[in-house]
Amino acid sequence: MNNTYWTQQQGDENHLPANNGANGVPKSGGLLRNYKSMPPMPQPQGWPSHPEPQGSLRSSPVSPLPQSQPLAQPPQLPQLSQPAPFPQGQPDWPPQQGGRSPSLFSNAMDTMRRWSGKVVAARTGNVDQDPLVLYRPGAPEPIKRKPWRRSHAVRVSMQMRRRRERWVHARPNTKKVFTITLSVFAILLVVLLSSGFAWAFAYYQSEFPQVQGLANQQISQSTRIYDRSGKLLHVSYDGRFGRSTPVIYNYIPGVMQDAMIAAEDHTFWDNSGVDPQGILRAATEYLSSGSVQSGGSTITQQVVKNLTGNTQVSLQRKLPEAALAIGLTQQYPKWKILEMYFNASAFGAQELGVDAAAEDYFGLHSQCDSNFKCVPAIAFLDRDLKTCKNIADLTTCKENSLLALARASLLAGMPQDPVNYDPTVNPSVNMPNAFARQDYVLNQMLSLNDGINLGLGDQVKDSQLGPITPDLINQVEALTRTIKFTGFHNIKNDAHFVDWIIPIVENALGNGDTQLGVQLFSTGGFNIRTTIDSNLETFIENNVRHHLHDKEYQIFVGDYGPLSTVHNVNDSAVVVMNAKTGEILAMDGSAKYDNIKDPTVAGNVNVATSLRAPGSSFKPIVYATAFQMGWYPGIVLPDRETFFPNGQPATLDVHAKDATYHPFDYGQTYHNLNSNILLDIANSFNVPAIKALEFAGQENVLKMARRFGITDIDQDAVNYTLAYDKQYHVKTQFTTQQILGPSFALGAYDVSLLQMVGAYQVFANQGMRVPPQGVLDIWDNYGHHLYHYDTKNPPAARIISPQIAYLMSSMLSNNDARAIEFAPDTVLTTQDWDRRPVAAKTGTTEGYQDNWTIGYTPDIVVGVWSGNANGDLMKNVVGISGAAPIWHDALEYASGKCYPAGAFPGNWSPCNDFNFPPDTFNPPPGVIQQSVNTVNGLAGSGYVSWMLNNDIPVTSGLSSGTGTGNGTPTPSPTP
Repeated sequence: MNNTYWTQQQGDENHLPANNGANGVPKSGGLLRNYKSMPPMPQPQGWPSHPEPQGSLRSSPVSPLPQSQPLAQPPQLPQLSQPAPFPQGQPDWPPQQGGRSPSLFSNAMDTMRRWSGKVVAARTGNVDQDPLVLYRPGAPEPIKRKPWRRSHAVRVSMQMRRRRERWVHARPNTKKVFTITLSVFAILLVVLLSSGFAWAFAYYQSEFPQVQGLANQQISQSTRIYDRSGKLLHVSYDGRFGRSTPVIYNYIPGVMQDAMIAAEDHTFWDNSGVDPQGILRAATEYLSSGSVQSGGSTITQQVVKNLTGNTQVSLQRKLPEAALAIGLTQQYPKWKILEMYFNASAFGAQELGVDAAAEDYFGLHSQCDSNFKCVPAIAFLDRDLKTCKNIADLTTCKENSLLALARASLLAGMPQDPVNYDPTVNPSVNMPNAFARQDYVLNQMLSLNDGINLGLGDQVKDSQLGPITPDLINQVEALTRTIKFTGFHNIKNDAHFVDWIIPIVENALGNGDTQLGVQLFSTGGFNIRTTIDSNLETFIENNVRHHLHDKEYQIFVGDYGPLSTVHNVNDSAVVVMNAKTGEILAMDGSAKYDNIKDPTVAGNVNVATSLRAPGSSFKPIVYATAFQMGWYPGIVLPDRETFFPNGQPATLDVHAKDATYHPFDYGQTYHNLNSNILLDIANSFNVPAIKALEFAGQENVLKMARRFGITDIDQDAVNYTLAYDKQYHVKTQFTTQQILGPSFALGAYDVSLLQMVGAYQVFANQGMRVPPQGVLDIWDNYGHHLYHYDTKNPPAARIISPQIAYLMSSMLSNNDARAIEFAPDTVLTTQDWDRRPVAAKTGTTEGYQDNWTIGYTPDIVVGVWSGNANGDLMKNVVGISGAAPIWHDALEYASGKCYPAGAFPGNWSPCNDFNFPPDTFNPPPGVIQQSVNTVNGLAGSGYVSWMLNNDIPVTSGLSSGTGTGNGTPTPSPTP
């Protein structure tokens, strides 16, 4: 067949795109000519269809098409039912003109076309020479129908076209790849955003209580400890966050607010919690300057970041942060969010919140009333400290608008990089950084046309300087460079007392949970007014050093010392207690707190709470127990050599070592006097005290000691058990009573000075015990009164009767009775002042290891220990020389005596705030004076003794051969 057939079948040729040669002559048509313009052949049913993108130009290796001439969509071919008969003859084929030379494949196609019957066969004799004359046989021949079949060339063409389609579908398609990639990315983004916002909502719900807590001012806050008059002793804070005192919005100056907003969030008052323009601005500034000038996060977002502590730079943080910021904006007004920002942001290396920075950088301080309702330091941002009439009252300082702007603009730059902008840390590097940041803040305020508003909170107080100008900026920056940044100096006044009171408060806050208590104390923002009087404490600290290191005459030993060099007394501890309320008025735990290199001082070790053997100062507990059981001061207990059982077999020689216990008095001797208990305790005789212990019973004395608050003996028993097990490699469990022996009466078992002072408080307070108190009031940082100790109604408990307490006081205050051992030393009296009665008892342990003096008036109790922190032995010094001089001065000063400046080295207030009256020890009802005999102290005459009215002896206890027992008391020998 020829192309005439196809022409007839296609109909109107105008449906086909023109495909002319270069000379405009139409190219001859053929099955393979212009095959690219033909529609694709239908594929067998069930094959996958590969639609070709509209308008695409597939380049063919067989017949390339010009890329600049896109093909029009070819018309659809009509479906053929069967092939039509081929016409006879062969038309002339016009030669191809113009265009490109036929390629190898196109020549092959032409050849195939000629060989397929579309060309004229060679003329032979058997061929009709007139092809235009149709052949008409004489008789019709039967028509032999054959199945129609495409020519070989057509089949090859179709196969090649399908192959090319497969190649096209198989090769990468840029547009398709881009479309698929974009779709996948969009899906992932949708999933990510959905999950992110879902997580953000869930996160917001979970964190909302914490956000509420922050808005309710529950952030990490510094705890401050004050003395009883309000003097700051110590600031305690969590080192992870820094020092912090939150402030309310109403105290934040307007200029501080404006500077902060200019530095961090221009649209703060209007945005919804996020600021897209701010993000773009931050990126632009970063690209132009090469460093971060302002963050893209809003102030609200920064509040969220500071609250959560999540500083990771990632999309996973930013998305929830933005959602939480929007929610926070919906929940709270803008002023509250700004308040939260000022409190939760770091303004320095250890300054959490703007108020701490105002204190540390500029030396400002808060103004508080007696109930700790305070005006914070930041409220005085405009006050010039150089102009103050009273530096303690910042309201007396003059205002300075430029100084306020200088301080505010410097502070506003800090939160972006608190550590590297802190001018008190590495000043040579950080100060230039801080000044450069301040310049940025000021120029931002300039761009916002800000002025200097000195009003607090939402108040407006114009500085009358107008809007900020470049000239004003220059003045402010010059002023800033003249500021001397004070920095934070962590004070710890009255350090041993502070170290003692902190664990007590922590234990109370944690309700026994130590870890919780520590956390609450360091982050709770408490203002603790303690019982200590800092003036008294300062006097005692200086007085201790004076008596240890300065020369003074010691009557008992007959030299001038000093104690530290001559007698090896290097350390002392002092406790002063209010006898009626239990308030600790002073606590000095060592000779010098910061002397930690000298082991004999070990300055930071609080000996006032450490366990030491109290020596003879424990004897009043023994005698009080005996008085409880019917004895009285007139009972005669001779001071003679006596051998007491020591748990050894009775067959041993009593003089053998460790066979018995037979202690000496001071000087390794006995007085050999038929003395009564009054003389025994006044002169600290040892043998009578052990006899009293044997009478009362060790168990009863131990119980009495515990009732007096002495529980350290039980801890000493634990320590003894541990040492015993370590030495002998055994596992034992001794009870306290099992380790006690006759030496218990002489104070051989360790007790702290604090507990001994607490025990003497029972005697001073007529038998009523009030546990040691260290805290008077606790407020939070907002003036809420959380705790108050009612000094008018102390938690007193009856330990002994007033009558027995008086019996003890009558003995310990009898200075004449001490004459046997201590005359003419009057250090245990107030004869050099107003002669008010005082009761006192000294103590010295074996080998001169510990010196004690504890005494009291009806109002205060004072206890002193002297020795060496490491246990080194002193040299020939007893309690009346090593401890009593310190005790004497501390008791008189605490009672109201003034010591003129220069009385001894140091810096203290000449007079104390206390002024206790010279009360006396008055005998209560039920106590009488009764004559007793000098032999055993029972009925008779010779001694006059105080006793309970129901303890009057009715018999002398003497046989007829010993006389009546009447006579004079034992004379007091000259020491």
